[in-house]
Amino acid sequence: MSRITKRTVLVTVSVLLIYILFFPLPTPELSVRRDMLITSPFIALTGEVIEGKIKNDPKYGDLYNVPQIELSSIYVKKNFLGWYVTSRGTAP
Repeated sequence: MSRITKRTVLVTVSVLLIYILFFPLPTPELSVRRDMLITSPFIALTGEVIEGKIKNDPKYGDLYNVPQIELSSIYVKKNFLGWYVTSRGTAP
């Protein structure tokens, strides 16, 4: 690989990593999985994310449940960039 293509690949991977870690994601499930990645990485990759019954809550957003973790209720909201986690807890 030439020096320019190595640099291009490195910059592209860095930009994608920064986007995934710090910006809202395109789907609510990905946002929930990213939120779980630090506390329980195995469950974040393999666990089941279940869509809850609460939709469009003005304060918290939409509810998603992950039964395998302790704080299993996770709320996500959508803005113009994508979905982000607003709150997590044990139950609504």
